[in-house]
Amino acid sequence: MSYLYQNMHQAAAAPVRRSMPTPRSLAHRLIRLGLATFVVSVVLVLGISALLAWRITHPAPSEFQPVTLTASDGWQRTDFPSRLGMRLAGWYGTAEQPLGTLILAHGAGGTHRDMARKAAMLRRDGYNIFVFEFHGHGRSDPGVFGLGATEVEDLLGAVDAVMRMPGVDPARIGVVGDSMGGAVAIMAAARDPRIAAVVAESAYARLENAAAESFDNVVGFPAFPFAGPVLWFGQLFAGVEAANVNPVEDIARLGTRPVFIIHGIDDRQLAPSHAIELYAAAPGPRLLWQPRGVTHTAAFFRRPSEYHARVNAFLGQAFGRLAAIDVDV
Repeated sequence: MSYLYQNMHQAAAAPVRRSMPTPRSLAHRLIRLGLATFVVSVVLVLGISALLAWRITHPAPSEFQPVTLTASDGWQRTDFPSRLGMRLAGWYGTAEQPLGTLILAHGAGGTHRDMARKAAMLRRDGYNIFVFEFHGHGRSDPGVFGLGATEVEDLLGAVDAVMRMPGVDPARIGVVGDSMGGAVAIMAAARDPRIAAVVAESAYARLENAAAESFDNVVGFPAFPFAGPVLWFGQLFAGVEAANVNPVEDIARLGTRPVFIIHGIDDRQLAPSHAIELYAAAPGPRLLWQPRGVTHTAAFFRRPSEYHARVNAFLGQAFGRLAAIDVDV
């Protein structure tokens, strides 16, 4: 009994010995921790990227905003079908003895309101004006934003609608587009010879380049590490390949139809080099205006008098009312 008590006393008095991790086991723990951190980071980046891409390709509805082009000002609500089958909202305003008919196309995430003041000015200048909203925007039917690719079918639907309207000269139809709307105008004109002239402001030359350059300004997240995954998810949701959306290749197919490229030098959302690339690729009559102190799609608002004079001179030449356009601008 005393022997058992003595052994128990010695065991209780003995210090507790803890085994120290060997360098190899410590390295394994660090590797596992690093791998776990990496996996969590990747999942987090992919999750955020998917949410951002979903937000981009599924713009929030803005039908709650009041309509700017009203019947009291002579604008007629004229809805029409996209070639994709969706109903698109449109507004048509006529001019007395029209000089031509212009279709106005807004940018990504925008509505007819973005083009309202420009529409009123051009209508006062003597043009029939048709303003519409792309699918998934404003009062048009909901739909997945196609990064500019599927929106071409909307604009072609607008051309179809305009051709059915009374008083429209089919030889004098032009498109005035801002940002994505300008890129879509170029791509649509390459597919439809009924578009006789294009005015494109702040349009991208290649979608992939534009997405990489303007990611942080547009999305509000750093380009690394989000730009690549967001573009991948965006293409997945939209069902398009960004590499195939290249207005610079389409503009080369306009032949002798004139195009006016406008791009502010101080555009931080999209590099002015896109305008130079588009201008260089245009085979026919072309104009390039890159005003200083002008940001993205802001030429009309920052330089209203000059914008008015330049666009009207271009349209006058494009529709055969003035001398031929000088390509050396």
